[in-house]
Order: sequence, then structure tokens, then C-alpha cells
Amino acid sequence: MTTKKAITGMIIAAAMLFSGSNSAQAVVAAPGASTSGDTKVQVSIPEFIILHYYSDLTLNFAAPTQAVNEGAKAWDDVAWSTGTYEGDISLSDVKGVNSEDKVLVNLDNLWAVRGFSKDGNATIMIDNTTADMANEKSVITMSDLKVTSNGKSDKALEVPLNGISKANATKGGVTMTLDFSKTTTSGMHKGGVYKITASTF
Repeated sequence: MTTKKAITGMIIAAAMLFSGSNSAQAVVAAPGASTSGDTKVQVSIPEFIILHYYSDLTLNFAAPTQAVNEGAKAWDDVAWSTGTYEGDISLSDVKGVNSEDKVLVNLDNLWAVRGFSKDGNATIMIDNTTADMANEKSVITMSDLKVTSNGKSDKALEVPLNGISKANATKGGVTMTLDFSKTTTSGMHKGGVYKITASTF
């Protein structure tokens, strides 16, 4: 091998060794020796949020068989998931009565939220999209919708996300006032819609 070829080979080998990223390191160990290197690891987590909710809600009111006695009906054991939820509630066992025609209904565990955000929290909001539920000319109107969680109740609540674990998700409910002043018939009254929005800002 000529001197020129030898020098060219060394230049190419040196270029291969020291080219590339400034963060790359080369460690050469002699035979029978040991060497090691530390690598710093970083993970960037994006903001995201998962909302669990019921896409269909049916309230089955049982006919009262006695004088109205204000009380509480809590569905603490109801699991949350996307799907259909059906619950029985007696007109003689509601949480509160605002007037002769209006009934306050408190429904627990109707939504849950989890994920990541910059401050670890999310805002849950509820909107009354379609207030009226009808059966022919008979109408039930829902109003004053609020989301509830950990003893708080409002149109919008800030709640902790608690990460991505489904088991640690923050659960909540919904309260609404049902107006029976235009209700004249029995049977299913359909058409009401509310929307729950979860956001990280």
C-alpha cells in the first residue's frame, strides 16, 4: 500500500468516526477491558383528554303511591361508559321539588374524564341543546342543567384529570330541573338533548 493510499484511508476512517450528530459518542475499549456510557432519556407528553359519557339516557318515573316525601335517590353504584343508561326514579323520592310542576333530579356517575393537560386539570361544561321532550302535544322541559363532581355543582367545573388510568378517572353527575307544567299524557317523552364538553383550556 502506498503512503498516499494509507493517509487517504486514515482520513476516511477519521471522518466516519467523528461525523454525524454532536451528541453521538464513540468509546473504544482495549481487549479484555470494559466500558460504558450514560444516555439521558426525555419523554414529551402531549395534551389529550378522554371523556366517558352516556349517549342515551332514559328516566323511568314510577307512579307515586303515597303523598310526596322529599328525599334523595342516589345511583352511587352505577358504572360509567359510553352507551345506554336506564334508571328508575320515583316521583315520591326525588331530591327536591321547586314548585308543583317542577322537579329537581340529581343523577350521579353519568360522565368521567381522564388524560393529561398543562396543569393536570380539565373543564367540564354542560349545554342544554334541546330542552323539550314531547309525546304528541304533551311536553316535559328540562332546564337549569349543571355538572356535579366532588360536592360541587355548576354549569362548568374545573376537575382533576388524574392521568390516563381509567380506574383513577374523575367521575361526575348531572342535575336538572324537569318542568311538568305542559305535561298532559303518560308514556315516553322524547327529544331532549344535552351536551357535555371536556376541554384542557
